[in-house]
Amino acid sequence: MPAVNDSIAGYQIEVELGTNAWGRAFRARQVSLDRPVYLTLLPPDFASTNLARACAGLTHPHLVSGIDFGDSRDGTYLVTEWVEGPTLGDVVHRGGPVAEERGLEILRATSQALDVAARKGIVHGAIDPESIVITSGGSPKIRGFGPDRDYATTPEDYRSPELKDGDLTDVRADIYSLGATMYFALSGRYPFLDAPPPEVVDGVVHEMPFPLGQANRRLSPEVVTLVDHMMAFSAEDRYPHASDLVRAVNETCERLDERIRLQPRVERTGPRRARPASPPRPARPRRRRRR
Repeated sequence: MPAVNDSIAGYQIEVELGTNAWGRAFRARQVSLDRPVYLTLLPPDFASTNLARACAGLTHPHLVSGIDFGDSRDGTYLVTEWVEGPTLGDVVHRGGPVAEERGLEILRATSQALDVAARKGIVHGAIDPESIVITSGGSPKIRGFGPDRDYATTPEDYRSPELKDGDLTDVRADIYSLGATMYFALSGRYPFLDAPPPEVVDGVVHEMPFPLGQANRRLSPEVVTLVDHMMAFSAEDRYPHASDLVRAVNETCERLDERIRLQPRVERTGPRRARPASPPRPARPRRRRRR
């Protein structure tokens, strides 16, 4: 098995990171481009080779992108982008809720990334505040569309209701989780903290989040409606495709921009009040020059 300073198909092993969701994880360096990468060595009996190959082909500015997939004398490997930076969870825990405009920026970027993955038939299944990394340039990137998803550090569950029940799922589950993540980012609190008691409807337990508009009363109604739609309990009541979510986010941003432009200017009425004059400064005593 490879160790530090060994090489796998042009990648120099630097640090072994332990075991992730798919196999043994390493920080490595791509020799040809002299850059750090995240390398996973898959076990011989790995059953999701097609998924790993699809993840290696994921490329988007707001995704932790795939780089390489292949076989070596040490086994099958998957290489993805190495990204450093705080998670969205780190940002909120340190500085409180993000501003509405910043939240929409993050949501626009991540919904576009979600759409790219969904078009390849890839469902994340575990989007939460720890799965969105903020790079040094401020750009959000979703990680975890592959092996690097053993990163949960909090007990909060951001999965959709159907995923919690173990049902087969599609991109609508990721839309729910992204909505719950944005709820946290915009309010600074877990959606189900102080939530109303669950209701049983037709034998199904419905758990509803604490109203976002009450968690942060400064949010625009359009943004609250957008997140509420993403977090609808039933998958049929959410946006059916990630592309529909992208369109809804763009339309929300346009409506907010238009509302700001149409706000009437407050004209000053009445005579201007003169500013009080500053009191005169006391004169400095003159020094006598010594002869």
